[in-house]
Amino acid sequence: MLTQVVPRTLFNNLLVAVLFGFLVPYFKGIEYLDLFLLIPYSMLSLFFVIPMVVDAVFAQPGRGVPLGALFRSVGIGWSTGVGVLWLGIATVSWRTGRLVAPPVAVGLSLAVMSLFACIFVAALAAWTANRAPGASTAKGRLRIAFLLILVAFFALPRFLHEDTMARLLQYLTPDGIVQATLVLAPIEALAAVVLILRSRKPVKAA
Repeated sequence: MLTQVVPRTLFNNLLVAVLFGFLVPYFKGIEYLDLFLLIPYSMLSLFFVIPMVVDAVFAQPGRGVPLGALFRSVGIGWSTGVGVLWLGIATVSWRTGRLVAPPVAVGLSLAVMSLFACIFVAALAAWTANRAPGASTAKGRLRIAFLLILVAFFALPRFLHEDTMARLLQYLTPDGIVQATLVLAPIEALAAVVLILRSRKPVKAA
């Protein structure tokens, strides 16, 4: 059940909170507020959403998409991830001895982008769980995909042409991140609806 506390999951979540909410921001200092770091940080919520959705799907007889559990997972995962992000900002403020925070527009954009990403990934997790033989297999596939995206995010700039990088860097500004959010949020919402509808009829794994 979603409300069941699994010690291993609790330990992993606590480890993520300490590592990314305190240690990394403490050593990064003011560099933590760079959008190149804040964007992947805002996606930490996905780390919490995925296992809850997969467990909820496998706890349901015949599987399918338990919408109530799915949206509870989104709410819990999103709020936890945002909490870790702002814990990092509080850590940097404490270290520097003054209040430091991203502009309001940036903070709101990151929160909205993270929320819609959580909705999409929750739908993707349900779709994957309905096509996997077991919960551990589904979680493994999603973790691998998540890690590959993170690696690509940090490694891709080294392989892109300077002009391409210049065009992409325009989105690492307050105005750029707002524009990116306005484009990506509805796309993620539409993709989530499609995945949920396709997950209504589970496909039995071989």
